[in-house]
Amino acid sequence: MPPSKNEIISLLDIKAFDVISNFSCNDRKVISKLISLSYEKKSQVSWRAIEAIGLAAKEISKSHPDVVRNIANRLLWMMRDESGGIPWSAPQILGEIVRNNPGLCSDLAPIIASSHDEIMLRSGVIWAMGRIGKINTETVEYAVPIIRSYIYSSDKTLCGYAVWALGEMGATEVIDDLEALRDDNSSIDFYEEGELKQKTVGKLAAEVLKKLKGPFSI
Repeated sequence: MPPSKNEIISLLDIKAFDVISNFSCNDRKVISKLISLSYEKKSQVSWRAIEAIGLAAKEISKSHPDVVRNIANRLLWMMRDESGGIPWSAPQILGEIVRNNPGLCSDLAPIIASSHDEIMLRSGVIWAMGRIGKINTETVEYAVPIIRSYIYSSDKTLCGYAVWALGEMGATEVIDDLEALRDDNSSIDFYEEGELKQKTVGKLAAEVLKKLKGPFSI
């Protein structure tokens, strides 16, 4: 019997992503339920739902790659104005799908990046580029100038996400820019390793600088 929405929430609470992936292989409605849980960015469960969709898509694609492409196309449609949908988490979800299915879906990365002009989608696009870049920097190399422009944003969430994403994308050309942000104590919500945390822009910059310059940098 497929899990109810509340049962999925309980599984997300304990980060049982493998269990959710197994359920989704047998019942596509699980993905729809996860999408419905993904909109509240102040909620850790919502971020875990986004991550779970990507992992579930990886399992589904092993036997039904067409289903994964259909899910991705649906999300792209949601991002278009004419869809009438609420696409607030579509870039993040698409980023997770691409990240977990690079062979099948890497062609979607430029489409995700091109949505950065939409204010409502901007933070999600930046985060998605970082997540994709973590597993394949070549796939998002063209997006470095786009993401780099946001480290100067007065919106500290955009700034912090851009700093982190550039590190995941291996953008060594931004080292000098990041040095100036070491002392920025602005705090943002940041999802990392299954947990929703508070991090300062300065801490993110320091972490990225260490990654880009090497473990013995100061």
